[in-house]
Amino acid sequence: MKIRSIIFTSILLSILTSPCKAVSQLHITTGFTPPVSSFYDSVLKEADKRLADISISFETLPAERSLIMVNQGFNDGDCCRIPSVLTAEYKNLTAIDESFFSARFSAFGKSQSIEINKFEDLKPFAVGTVVGWKIAVIKVKEISPASVHIVTTPEQLFRMLERDRLDYGVVGYLSGLETLTRLNIKNIHAIQPPLIEKQLYLVLHNKHKDLIPVFNQVLKDMKNDGTINKLYSELINSLK
Repeated sequence: MKIRSIIFTSILLSILTSPCKAVSQLHITTGFTPPVSSFYDSVLKEADKRLADISISFETLPAERSLIMVNQGFNDGDCCRIPSVLTAEYKNLTAIDESFFSARFSAFGKSQSIEINKFEDLKPFAVGTVVGWKIAVIKVKEISPASVHIVTTPEQLFRMLERDRLDYGVVGYLSGLETLTRLNIKNIHAIQPPLIEKQLYLVLHNKHKDLIPVFNQVLKDMKNDGTINKLYSELINSLK
């Protein structure tokens, strides 16, 4: 009996003292709002399930604050950004190599008979966009359309389109779809192709550089097995 007790104690001690790999707790934030942040959340939750040694929490913050908190090391990552825009100001951030989302800015309007393939095609029309959407505001002003209207919210933009005070509005594709659904507007549509499409990337604080290959692989796997497309399709269908 004494021998059995000694053996049991030895096994228990070996289990308790054996080295186990620590789980990396990552708090990732975003400056995007729904529906884009909802898509990010769904992708990161799936990544969290697949990564045994990484636990991911996710939070939406004001865009600039999100970057600052990660750059200072208080948070661990920001989802998602154009890396070349960050390098000069945020020295402590490094982007992963695998992108799972493209930011699209699209023209929205009632007419689908006129081809709008680039910003210059909007020149003869009354065009609006939303303050704070820097890429869209800059591009709209550059082409000098017949009239320019910079409004404060997507809701205001689409109401102006609905009342024919604008010919076209330029906003983020997903945000535009979400606003149309919420306002129950049926006669305004996104025009294809998008006017701008930019690949965005998860950025991590430099202290997590060793995790870049891990995120690259899990996102590549999720794209290859169709998970990313499935999650994106589910989001699009919810906005129709």
